[in-house]
Amino acid sequence: MSKDGDGAEEALFSGEQELRLLVETIPALVWRAGPEGNVEYVNKRVLEYFGAPLGEIVGWGWVERVHPEDVAFEVRNWPEKLDTANPHDVVCRFRGADGRYRWFNVRGEPLRASDGTVLRWYGVLIDIDEAKRAEDRLRRSEALLAEAERLSHSGAVAANGSTILYFSEEAYRIWGFDPAQGIPSREAVWQRIHPDDRNRVRAEVERAYAEKRGSSSEFRIVLPDGTAKHLESIGQPVFSPSGEFVEAVGTQIDVTERKSAEQALRESEGKFRDYAETTSDWFWEIDADYKLTSLTENAFDSNTAGRIGTSVWDHALDLETEPEKWRAFKATLDARRPFRDFVYRSGRRDNAPRAVKASGKPVFDAAGEFCGYRGTGTDVTALMRAQEELRESERSSRAAIDGIAGLVSVLAPNGELETANRQVFEYFGRSLEWVKNWGTYDAVHPEDLPHVVEFFKRAIASGIPFNHELRLRRFDGEYRWFDNRGVPIRDDSGRIARWYILLTDIEDRVRALARLEQMQSDFAHMNRVSMMGELVASLSHEITQPIATARNNARAALNFLDKQPPDLDEVREALHSIVGDADRAGDIVHRIRDQVKKAPPRKFGFDLNEAINEVIQLARSAVTQHGVSVQTRLGEGLFPVEGDRVQLQQVVLNLILNAVEAMSTVGAGPRELLISTEQTLSGGVHVSVRDSGPGIDPDHVDRVFEAFYTTKSSGLGMGLSICRSIVDAHGGRLWADAN
Repeated sequence: MSKDGDGAEEALFSGEQELRLLVETIPALVWRAGPEGNVEYVNKRVLEYFGAPLGEIVGWGWVERVHPEDVAFEVRNWPEKLDTANPHDVVCRFRGADGRYRWFNVRGEPLRASDGTVLRWYGVLIDIDEAKRAEDRLRRSEALLAEAERLSHSGAVAANGSTILYFSEEAYRIWGFDPAQGIPSREAVWQRIHPDDRNRVRAEVERAYAEKRGSSSEFRIVLPDGTAKHLESIGQPVFSPSGEFVEAVGTQIDVTERKSAEQALRESEGKFRDYAETTSDWFWEIDADYKLTSLTENAFDSNTAGRIGTSVWDHALDLETEPEKWRAFKATLDARRPFRDFVYRSGRRDNAPRAVKASGKPVFDAAGEFCGYRGTGTDVTALMRAQEELRESERSSRAAIDGIAGLVSVLAPNGELETANRQVFEYFGRSLEWVKNWGTYDAVHPEDLPHVVEFFKRAIASGIPFNHELRLRRFDGEYRWFDNRGVPIRDDSGRIARWYILLTDIEDRVRALARLEQMQSDFAHMNRVSMMGELVASLSHEITQPIATARNNARAALNFLDKQPPDLDEVREALHSIVGDADRAGDIVHRIRDQVKKAPPRKFGFDLNEAINEVIQLARSAVTQHGVSVQTRLGEGLFPVEGDRVQLQQVVLNLILNAVEAMSTVGAGPRELLISTEQTLSGGVHVSVRDSGPGIDPDHVDRVFEAFYTTKSSGLGMGLSICRSIVDAHGGRLWADAN
C-alpha cells in the first residue's frame, strides 16, 4: 500500500471520527437506519434519553419505547413512508428514562447511491413536547372560549375598514348566519341591524374610529324569520406602531333575555308601585338589630321618617299591659322565624291609639347571614272595633236566645249545627259536639227518626221552611213531644246565610189533645148509642123479619122431610133460605155492634160508597116508617178514603136521621132524600145529604153545629157538633145550606 493510500485512509478515518464527534456533541437526538428502517446507530443523547444501551435500541428495539397508542396509529406508517424513499416526518411519543412520555417529531432524510437507491437513512428526534402541550392548551382555551361565548350569549368579531375578518361560532348563531356560507359580508351584517337603529350605530362606530377609541352601543337586529334581538356591542380598534388603523375587534352580547326581564321587572315594579300607592297596607324593613330601615309613607298615619332607626316596640302602647305577647314575639324574631298577623296597639300623629297587624319574614344574604326582617303592616283599628262590636252583638244575641222559652239552635247553610241556646244543653244534658250528631244518637225517638231525617234533608236541599212534631229524649230518659220549626235566613243576594230552629215543648198540649180526643170519642160513642136507641124499634123489626122468615122456611123443610119419599130438593132450598135469613140478621147485628161498641179511633183506607150503603141499610126501617124515598148518586171509581170507618158512618147516619125527622113534619108533598158522592180536584171526596124538608132558618144556619144548640123538642143538641169534630179530625169540613 502506497503512502498516498495510507494518507487517504487516514483522512477518511479522521473525517469519520470528526463526524462521529460532531454527532455526539450536537444538542440533538440523531439516528441512522438501514434502507428497510432498522436502526443502526443513535448518538449518546438518544441513549441518555432512553436510559438504555445501544443494543436495546438498534434494530427494532426502539419500538418498545413508543407510546402504545402511537404504535397503533403512527409507527405502522413508518415502513410505508420508507417505501416512498422520500423525506418524511412522524409525530409520536417516546418513553424516557424517567418513565414519562414526551412528544417528538421524527425527521428522516435518505442517502442515495448514484442510481438513486437508498443506502441509509439519517435523521433526528426533535422534542416538541412543550409545543404539543401548548397546542393542547390552545385548543382547550378555544373550546372554553366557545363554550363561554355560548353560555354568555356573546360572539366575537374582527373586521378592518371594509371586510369582516373573523366571525365566531356564537356570532353566527346570534346574527342568524350559516357558518357553511362563510364569513358574512359587512353589508349583510349592517342590513340585519334594525332600520331605526342602523344610522345611529354606523355614526357611533365611525366616530370611534376617527377618534381612535373604543365604542359601546346597544341596538336591535332583525333576523330573516322576523325574530328581533337586542344586542350590546363593545368594540376596540387595533393600530400599527405607526398609528395606522389595522382592524377592530368587538364583542356582541345577546341581551334579549335581559331586556325582556328588565321590561317584566319594570312592569312588576309598576304594578307594585300602583299597589303600594293605593293599598291601605304599608311595607317595612328592619335590620339585624330590629331597627326600622325602610317604611312607606302611608305607615301609621304619622311621621314615618321619625320612626327610622327605632324598633317597633319603641312605639307600642301595650308593651306593659301584655308582656307575654311581646316576649313571644321577640322570641320569634330571635329564632329567625316568619310571623303572621301579629296585632298590637301603637300611637299615631293625633296620639289616638291604633291597632296594627304586622306580618314579616326573615331576610338572609347570599352567605346565609341574617340581615333583618321584611314585611307589611295594616291599620286594623276599624276591624278590631268591628270585631269587638260583633262580639258584643253575639253576647247580646246569646242572651236573647237564652231567654227564649224553647230550644233554639243556629245552623250553617248546609245544616251543620253552629250554636245553640242554654236550654238545649240543659234539656239534653250533653255537649255541643254530641248535639251536632243528633241523628246518630237516641236524641230523637226511634219511631220519629226516619221521617225527621227525611224532613230535615228535604228542607236543607230546597231551602223551604219546615214544621213538624217529634219526640226528643230528655237527659233523664223521658221522651217529650216538641213542635219543630225551621226558617232559613237569607243575605242580600238571596243565598241562605243560616237556619234558625225553634223546638217548643208541646208535651202538655199533646196530652191535653189526647184527653180531648178521648172525650170526643166518648161523646161520639154516646151519640151512636143514642141513635141506636132511637132506631131500636125499627132495628128490632129489621132483625125479627129475617128471623120469622127463617122460622117459616124451617117449618117448610120439616114438612118436605115428612113426605114419602122426602123432597130433598125442597129441603135444600129451604135450608139455603134459612142461611141467607140468618146472614141478613147477623149483618144487622154486626152493624149495630160496630156503632155501639166503644173502641179507639182506627184510621185506614176504605171504600166510602160501600160504607154509605151499609148506613142506608141500617136506617132503612126508619126511612120506610116515615115514608121517605131514598135516592143515591154515588160517584164511580172514588179514591179510597183514609179515616175511621165507624166514625164517618156515624156522621152519615146522623145526617140521614136528622133529614128523616125533619121531613116527618111535612104534612103534604114528597119526602125525598138524595145522597151523593163525587171526587174533588184535590183528591178528596165530597159527600152531600139533601132532603125535601122545611129547611133551616137562615138566621140559625151558623149555629146548628154549636154544642147544646137544638131546634128539637127533645135532644141535647150534641149530634151535629160531634159530627163536625169528627170531620175536622179527618182534615175535612162539614157545613149546612138552607133549602
